[in-house]
Amino acid sequence: MSWTEPATEIVDHEVYDRAVQHMKAVRVVLPTFAELAEPNTIAAPITAELEGVDFDAPVPANLFRVHWHNNRAHPRPSAIPEYIDLPPALTGVEARILVALGCHFPMIGAHKVLAAYGCLVPRIVTGQFDPVRHRAVWPSTGNYCRGGIAISRILGCRGVAVLPAGMSRERFHWLNRWVTNR
Repeated sequence: MSWTEPATEIVDHEVYDRAVQHMKAVRVVLPTFAELAEPNTIAAPITAELEGVDFDAPVPANLFRVHWHNNRAHPRPSAIPEYIDLPPALTGVEARILVALGCHFPMIGAHKVLAAYGCLVPRIVTGQFDPVRHRAVWPSTGNYCRGGIAISRILGCRGVAVLPAGMSRERFHWLNRWVTNR
């Protein structure tokens, strides 16, 4: 199997039109990748709305928090993503080593929710994935699967979690709360 460039134009207009109607019905506005890369460009009414939204709730507004610029307080995006600066005494090297904190992502407390958004949304907006008819399958050992289920639920898509049987009880408990049967 060979790798191909992802589609940037609408592939199937019928699927695209159905996806647009579906997103309207579930009241979802999709943030652009540019907005997620630079959250300071998100429209003021949206950032103001986020102040009253539970950070971990499966609500469309939280899609605008699926970026690195979150912080412990959560009300508005941080100018700089939170990080830890590891000192040379710990690392043994003179170079400055910074560790970006992914624990401030919404809904799952891990950056994989952004990876899931980045995989599903381009297929929706190009008419390759029909949120009414298709299932989004999320195989992983944990956080990517949880991110996919969170994104699927918000978008009103049918998401399928595929985890190895030996995964932690915490992962399955989280999935039991988030997965809906449709």
